[in-house]
Amino acid sequence: MSETILNGVLAEFEKLAAIPRPSKHEEQVSNYLKRFFETRGLAVVQDGLKNIIAEVPASPGKEDAPLTILQAHMDMVCVAEDGYAFEPTKDPIKLIRGEKFLEAEGTSLGADDGIGVAEILYLVDNRQSFKHGRLRIIFTTDEESGMSGAMGLDQKFLSDAAYLINCDSERFGEIVAGSAGNVHMTLWRELHYVRPDTKLYTNMRIKIGGLRGGHSGEEINGGRINAIKVAVNIMRQITHRGKIRLASLRGGRAVNVIPSEAEMVIATDIDAELVNEICAKIERQLRRIYAATDPNIKIEAQVVRRPEKVLHAKDYDFLANLITMIHSGVYLMEPDNPAQVLASANLGVVSMNDELVELKILPRANADVLVEEFIEGFDRAARLCTFESKYSAPLPAWTFKPESKLLKLAEEVFTEQNGYAPAVETVHMGLETSLFIKKNHALDVISIGTTNENIHSPNERLHLDTVEPHVKFIVGMLERIAETTA
Repeated sequence: MSETILNGVLAEFEKLAAIPRPSKHEEQVSNYLKRFFETRGLAVVQDGLKNIIAEVPASPGKEDAPLTILQAHMDMVCVAEDGYAFEPTKDPIKLIRGEKFLEAEGTSLGADDGIGVAEILYLVDNRQSFKHGRLRIIFTTDEESGMSGAMGLDQKFLSDAAYLINCDSERFGEIVAGSAGNVHMTLWRELHYVRPDTKLYTNMRIKIGGLRGGHSGEEINGGRINAIKVAVNIMRQITHRGKIRLASLRGGRAVNVIPSEAEMVIATDIDAELVNEICAKIERQLRRIYAATDPNIKIEAQVVRRPEKVLHAKDYDFLANLITMIHSGVYLMEPDNPAQVLASANLGVVSMNDELVELKILPRANADVLVEEFIEGFDRAARLCTFESKYSAPLPAWTFKPESKLLKLAEEVFTEQNGYAPAVETVHMGLETSLFIKKNHALDVISIGTTNENIHSPNERLHLDTVEPHVKFIVGMLERIAETTA
């Protein structure tokens, strides 16, 4: 290992960034990873979900050490700045390397979790430079959009392992030893349209933008504004002055991203000037309230041609009422740790077409019973507003285990290497680790990572100075494990 670690890892990351890999479109990157191991003469399996499982033999004399899994996910959340031309399933990520940060031009970077994958690939290619026991590499698919890869991973790939090091956390110097459960919910309803009344003489397109967005677990307590909620607030304020009918509404880009933009087309019987005043007032209020956390909100309204159709009044009321009732943001903080979120929900996406409207919501909680409460509460709200609902199999919470041998080992190695003790945290995000533990209750697990800011947004960036020490941290743990016997 040497000073070339950073360049070596970034060379691997650059290759990944050139391959489009949004969730549920991982075939190209999965094939690339399969070839990576094949060309190095390592046994590799590509399962039906495009997960990659590769076996790395132990260093000579270390064959009796416990089997350790290094794991990361190959997919990414692909979002772009407003107006930036980007097709997630076709276009590469264009990297911008600065002195301190790695960023992307106009899009999310994909360091979540491409940097974890790149580090593991680098370690595989440099495995002769350190002692290690048997290693299994697992790269999963669809982590960002349902975790179907981890859910469907054959239990046999986990049952014989002692340790699993997940490389999907976002702060170097922090060891994650517990995570939130969650559930992906979709609420939908058939729509009925009518021709707009001629008395609704003002027709306008209203755009909400300039917001920070961000990860709906990592940044949910960061004072971020939800653009979809702002859109409904504007509608509500207009109804205080006159009638309104909705021709279209869309907002958000992914269920696990706080919506940073929304757009709607409305017909109303109040003047365009008054609509602009309402929008300007709401913008001023939100800039003042969120001055420290989300100060750049921008609400733009412009007159457009009269829409050919608008929602029936009852459909509009049901939709507006449901969005108003849905809680989006922090729901409950940890009683013993007021800085830690215990439960939250994110209204991530609203979309409409000629037939249906859909809302996508992601509730999270570090206690399974609270996820169950969210499911029941949102389902009841949906029924009150004549919406249907469906939800994924809930992801269980990963419960902190203070007796973890791997956690103790990791704390010792980190402190020796860096001169200070790492923070040990539970996080308000869903991690695949809980699914792996469900398949093997004896599996000892931690999650670690480089420092990545603003993940799931076009402002995502990787702190370059955390890459080399993170790789050395993994190596240090593997060397310590190699000194023991299974």
